[in-house]
Amino acid sequence: MSEKKGDEKSSGGWPGIFPSIRRLFYGAMKPKLSHLGASDTPAGSEAYEGMDKNYRWFRQCDLVRKCVVTNALFATTAGFETELQAPGDVTPEEADARIKKYGYVKEFIDSLNKQFNFDNVIFRSQIKRSIYGLAGWEIVLESANGPPAKLIIVQSDKLKPVVGKEWDLEGYKYVGIGTPYKPDEMLYFPNLALEADLIGLSDIEPIRGKAQSRYEMLTENFSEITRNTWAPYVLLTADTSGMTPTDADTFLASLRDAARSGKSLALNKAIQSIVVDITPDITGLVKLLDKLEEAIQRPWGTPKFLLGKPIENRATAYAELEAYVQGPIANIQLFFKRAVEAQWYDRWTRWVLKDHGVAVPEGEDLPIEVKHVWNPIRVTDVYEMAKAVAALFGPGGMGILGDREELAFEMMGWNKEILREEEEKSE
Repeated sequence: MSEKKGDEKSSGGWPGIFPSIRRLFYGAMKPKLSHLGASDTPAGSEAYEGMDKNYRWFRQCDLVRKCVVTNALFATTAGFETELQAPGDVTPEEADARIKKYGYVKEFIDSLNKQFNFDNVIFRSQIKRSIYGLAGWEIVLESANGPPAKLIIVQSDKLKPVVGKEWDLEGYKYVGIGTPYKPDEMLYFPNLALEADLIGLSDIEPIRGKAQSRYEMLTENFSEITRNTWAPYVLLTADTSGMTPTDADTFLASLRDAARSGKSLALNKAIQSIVVDITPDITGLVKLLDKLEEAIQRPWGTPKFLLGKPIENRATAYAELEAYVQGPIANIQLFFKRAVEAQWYDRWTRWVLKDHGVAVPEGEDLPIEVKHVWNPIRVTDVYEMAKAVAALFGPGGMGILGDREELAFEMMGWNKEILREEEEKSE
């Protein structure tokens, strides 16, 4: 499946003649997770204080969001293919014969991937597992023993795997649904599931404090500093003798409000003013902000120039990108390769074989397997284009593209409108 996210071919559209006929006459089964209204998800809310702690900083910190989305996009943007493989110790001739014999298996899996736009499924799953530590999709079947009809992404913070006494997966609990999901009713993608309970860890958790500090610097501290650099603090003393305490408080409050920058004062009271010259260390604060941004960016390993920073050293940047592709990105792709093959390809390979009269009981080896093969990422092409975009963006966004971010995304081959839509869906 080589179609990219956003292409017409991969938008879901036509699932094929037989699934369409089945759906026309029999309909699909009802999902366990029903949509009750816009309040079902936090995407439309701006009540940040009450949000999940990790999701909050994905929403409020632009740098956190850039790192999360860039990693997911970079891991999936080249697309993928499926290949048939004959398992076991077989000769090349036997392997070729099996691949030819079971060609319909690949066609069926490819049709499912196209039907559900599986590039997009993986893209959104990676974003949510990075935020929450896990991502889940409810699988809705066309009939009790039929193929899938829908994939519904669920809220990650309401989903939890259920593991038995023998550490076997028994299902998934979901807040608001009484009966847990069975294991085969859910696609489940954890992030860094280190323990046998299959609960993953968020990538945002370690940098929440840094994200909050950066957010406060940009939204509160710098605005205060900017005002004070051209309008210093003034201490005013006024003679309020003869006034009642209430009148004195009222007078001082009005004096304080009237003494704002740029206003002229005309008073008939004895007033003394002392200008307090506060010279903030702007250079030091900018360096502190840079350190905070570096600390936020570092855990994801995302190269700075992919986040809009100018390229300072070609050799270093190329090595950084190479390490990024072979490290974090390769790790993401390997995880999804194994998870998708185990939870999606093997299951529906078994189903379509049975549909063609070749029933393979659970636990027995399949005569043919479908493998998930990522298309290669060409580092040199990405680097050269990123270098050009970063140069045009300029230091601090002061270049030609500084106020035209859409063109930067277009030059990199990334459709920002589609990217924004996918971000909103993932939330």
